[in-house]
Amino acid sequence: MELRNDPLTDPAKRKQAIETRVRDTRFVLDQLAVLRDAGNPDAEGRRLPRGLGRALDLTRVGMYGHSAGGITAAEAMRTNDLIDAGIDMDGTLKYSRTEFLPVALEGLDRPFILMGKANQTHLNEPSWHSLWDRSTGWKRDLSLERGAHFSYTDAIVPAFDGRLDTPAQRREQHIGTVDPTRSTAAQRAYLTAFFHQHLRGRPQHLLDGPSPSHPDVRFVQ
Repeated sequence: MELRNDPLTDPAKRKQAIETRVRDTRFVLDQLAVLRDAGNPDAEGRRLPRGLGRALDLTRVGMYGHSAGGITAAEAMRTNDLIDAGIDMDGTLKYSRTEFLPVALEGLDRPFILMGKANQTHLNEPSWHSLWDRSTGWKRDLSLERGAHFSYTDAIVPAFDGRLDTPAQRREQHIGTVDPTRSTAAQRAYLTAFFHQHLRGRPQHLLDGPSPSHPDVRFVQ
């Protein structure tokens, strides 16, 4: 979302893209509801696997994403009560420098996590601060302190990290200096714990405060 020459840096295109993604999310959930109710949403009417709808439990829906995906998760939760819990991984909740997304202005009343980096927390990013202050549901702000925007993508996977054909300084700008193995483990742990707690009703101590198992993650108060 923050790269130069990215069309989404144009406020109008960014707004259109986010709104389209939110509508796409609603469409998918609506079609899953059709399946759950024994309908067939296949455009060509092809036969679906027997019992597929019975495998769906739409009473427990979670959504997470990175960058534009995280923005979409937040805004989709605002517009669709079917989504019970969500995570925004380093997605800034604004269309332009001065125009925030509606979710940042209204907040959320269901569990939500903001996962960012040292310079993207609710203490220093205005749109996150706005969401944080207005949200009444369970919430956490987790900061990967030595991470960067693309620490939340496959770019930080160790096997790939060593082959990035960019100068070290540029590489650090995009993926930070956090240890890739620890970062990946931390992301898996906190996302899993969050959805276990808020979708399955299984309390997770990992979400209560800092863990020595994941020293790169700071709980932002």
